[in-house]
Amino acid sequence: MNGFSIARIGHKLRALELFEWLGAAATAAALVIFWRYAGALDQLAGVPGYHWRVVGLIAGIYGRFIPCAVAVTAGLIALVSWRMQSSRRGQVWRRYGYALRLFLPYCALLIVFRIVNFYVPVLHPGLRDAALQQLDAHWFGKQIAQWLVPYVNPWLTHLATAAYVSWFWLLFFTLLMLALTQPDVAAEYVLASLLAFYTGYVCYVLVPVVGPGYTLTGLPPVGDIAPRPQADLTWVARDCFPSLHTALTVIMTLYIGRCRKHWLWLYVPWGAFIVGATLYLRFHYGWDDVAGAALGVVMSYVAPAFQAWWRPARVAAPISSPPGVADTLENSAVFRHT
Repeated sequence: MNGFSIARIGHKLRALELFEWLGAAATAAALVIFWRYAGALDQLAGVPGYHWRVVGLIAGIYGRFIPCAVAVTAGLIALVSWRMQSSRRGQVWRRYGYALRLFLPYCALLIVFRIVNFYVPVLHPGLRDAALQQLDAHWFGKQIAQWLVPYVNPWLTHLATAAYVSWFWLLFFTLLMLALTQPDVAAEYVLASLLAFYTGYVCYVLVPVVGPGYTLTGLPPVGDIAPRPQADLTWVARDCFPSLHTALTVIMTLYIGRCRKHWLWLYVPWGAFIVGATLYLRFHYGWDDVAGAALGVVMSYVAPAFQAWWRPARVAAPISSPPGVADTLENSAVFRHT
């Protein structure tokens, strides 16, 4: 019995998607950093036990967002399947179960993101904003924020803020669309996005940047959620290079263009507005967005290659394959060249 259980556990582990292993590995690495450098973070803050604030923030996010997202998505699925035949309704709910598997790595992502935000000043003190400002001045003539000063007005600020915030929901809307129609492609999309996220987090440690909103002075304020210059930047998130808003917008648009082309009328202008909002609101330098776009393109092509390498293990362990995967496994690479 014990041997049978061990074999079945091993079978289930082999059936896990590559993005699930990636999420687990990144979370484990973040937890090691959390414990290894907790004392250094407390010393930097001058407050004993300061590192536990990270746990409090993560708990707050989990308590507010995740139950709401799961419940809202379940409601949407119920609405869609309400008038379907019972056989098709069951298939939709099975796909919703797989969609939850696709969603869980993003929950782990929140843990890694918060730990990175707090621990970058410990792992790599100092800022590299001056280098990004020099790059922008060389390639664009002056800072992008200076170019955009004549266009700053309240109504455009409100629109840019809405676009910037909408990126978060567009990420999960794209996931839901792919999960309900092409779950195999959805797995590639999640893998591509996680690769972009975690590559970006490594870059945050190597190239800590707070962004033009905090460092450029003498410019009129933008308003809304746009940052403002300040003297103490110790606890400002150093998460600008590369722009993950741009990287993930590129990934979403590329995958939608391949799989749901009729939605490009929405994604192309919306995505362009999101990228523009990162500059208008002074969250990013121009080269943050250039690097983010390059990262998005690269990961959109790397993910299918990794998925193809992982596919034999998935074929050998079909017990947790999502509905539709078995029939389309050979065609699942989104950017396969013929």
